[in-house]
Amino acid sequence: MTNHWEKHKYIAKTLKGLEEPLKAELAEIGIGKCRVTNRAIEFHATKEQLYKANYLFRNAINILKPLYQFTAINEQELYDRVKEFEWENIFGLEKTFAISHSVNSDIFTHSQYISLKTKDAIVDRFRDKFNSRPSVDPKQPDVKFNLFIRGEKCSILLDTSGDALFKRGYRIETNQAPLNEVMAAGLISLSGWDKNSTLVDPMCGSGTICIEAGMMLCNIPAGYYRTDFGFFNMEDFDLDLWKKVRNEAKDKIDLRKGITIYGSDLAMKSIRISQKNLDNVPDLKRIIRFKGQDVLDMSAPDEKGTMIINPPYGERIYKDEVAILYQRLGEHLEEEFKGYTLGILSSNKEALDLIHLDKQRKVDLMNGSIECDYRIYTV
Repeated sequence: MTNHWEKHKYIAKTLKGLEEPLKAELAEIGIGKCRVTNRAIEFHATKEQLYKANYLFRNAINILKPLYQFTAINEQELYDRVKEFEWENIFGLEKTFAISHSVNSDIFTHSQYISLKTKDAIVDRFRDKFNSRPSVDPKQPDVKFNLFIRGEKCSILLDTSGDALFKRGYRIETNQAPLNEVMAAGLISLSGWDKNSTLVDPMCGSGTICIEAGMMLCNIPAGYYRTDFGFFNMEDFDLDLWKKVRNEAKDKIDLRKGITIYGSDLAMKSIRISQKNLDNVPDLKRIIRFKGQDVLDMSAPDEKGTMIINPPYGERIYKDEVAILYQRLGEHLEEEFKGYTLGILSSNKEALDLIHLDKQRKVDLMNGSIECDYRIYTV
């Protein structure tokens, strides 16, 4: 049996600009010592902390475990080195596996072929040892590995999350260009929302910001509605320890909050989609209210609160229209939402400059492949 207190190295991947909220989540599970890099944090954790990280973290995309590092100067050496590793200690014959790759090397120029060589080496190791082999399933594997090559340095990492952690399990329908759940959680964290006052999203799209805020408010784990994690398929998976982590988190859920979260949108299609997604999170139905409304007709539902907006950037509609919208938005909020904190995410920096409110801070974020400013104001 593995020692529960033994620590291993892990890498939590995140989106650009969300390293700080992720670091705060690590501290919450007792990990103070870590190394922040670009879009990732390296840390050492026990198995229990690993399970907690996958289940609780709102700001992580996935959590990788470095398994094996080596150098190789040709394909045969890469194959030999991979085959030496004791893969049978990581996963069983009955499990399917897949390998994703990131190769930047003058030696290994055909990354697809290198990935194939790595699979062959793993399969051949099992075949030599057990006269049988595990299957490769590129679409829905039980076990995922990442092959990372820079020059002649090769690393293989195990994805302990399986499906990316932003796949929370509640979002069935989305609009065009939906906001990633991890990004939504990051926007809420960065806004400084105190969870003791109203939160408003007046351009709610698929309802993601509202649902993430509701889960935060009630202490519902990020992975609460998921049915599967990568670590379930590890040879050293400890079911009792997992049940303990899950039950401890369940005991901390508190649905009796006297706070309301408001989501609205001009498009009734968005409201229907938001409502459908909310149906998958029945615990939050008393807390979240969705309705069709133009942001420019809204007045503040409470004296103080936080508003988070992901408006159109002007990628798909005329830039001039967007500029007018932002300017009118700033004026309307100044009139109707005094005392609120406003967080607004956009790639349209010229239009953002037309919002003449008291700016507290700016964070550089990436919404998908789009570079954005996240500006936080006091109204």
